Amino acid sequence: MSDNPDKSVELSRDEKALLVEEKATCPFVGSAVAQGKLVVRNNAKDPLASIEDIRGLGNTGGGDLGDLLVVFASGNHAFMQSNSGRLDKPVPNGLFSLEFPGSQGSHPGHSGILQGDPEILGSGRQSEADFARLTSRAKDGWIKRSDVGRFIAENLLKDPKSEVFEKRTAALLASDLVSFVETVGPALIRNLFGSEEDARTDHRDLKEKLTKLLGEDNLVGSSGEFGLLFALLANRPGNKEIDGEPAVAVNDLRAMFVDKRLPEGWENWKKTRVDWVKNTTALLISAGKEYRALRQSQFRACP
Repeated sequence: MSDNPDKSVELSRDEKALLVEEKATCPFVGSAVAQGKLVVRNNAKDPLASIEDIRGLGNTGGGDLGDLLVVFASGNHAFMQSNSGRLDKPVPNGLFSLEFPGSQGSHPGHSGILQGDPEILGSGRQSEADFARLTSRAKDGWIKRSDVGRFIAENLLKDPKSEVFEKRTAALLASDLVSFVETVGPALIRNLFGSEEDARTDHRDLKEKLTKLLGEDNLVGSSGEFGLLFALLANRPGNKEIDGEPAVAVNDLRAMFVDKRLPEGWENWKKTRVDWVKNTTALLISAGKEYRALRQSQFRACP
């Protein structure tokens, strides 16, 4: 760690590209770093960023999504590498680590687009094959929300390490899943904020509740991550719906996931925590139902 970890660091073009590819494996954060909109601090080996900088980025356009990004940053990325090579050293106050793979926020059942093994530090890489799995669901250049939910279910099912409802027996899992995705799960997510008015205020225990909920169940965690993407784009001018559902443009996904740049004009529209709650809840329901259907299909296929 440098003598002043809060000091910004000048990275060469190659150093920045490597950081974005291997460490900052979030489409929003990675794009912000690549474009110089999120300042890298400390050093290239142990990169950090400012909590207030990520708040300001998320709140750009007049919304409050940045306040939620702060919860993710401080809850999931509060540790940096120690001399042991593990992420077990607390970051200095006001900062968060840009070492995403291997962190608390990295989990089994992820999309595979930007990282490999979620337990290995520096395992970020670009997978065009996994990006194509997502975008193959597009219709006229747009992907509806429930199809992203199906993509989430696919990822969970193909990863034997993914945890959904604490590895209960298959029959119990199937019955519990129906109840969870239709009632308990959405209620838990809404209760993190309460009413839409409450969502605009801070809760002292929000960080603890949210990171616990997202970390214990990979279905909820993956839905929350893609919920952030939908919240970021919810008020984008020119948005479309497919079959009455919100949809995201393939061009916007390619910009962030592949080209490492934020969508054109992103600074000008509002991004809110309420939109995250709404979209995460809807993704949880569609992903949960698809996961259940796929699991049942697997059971029927077993001799």
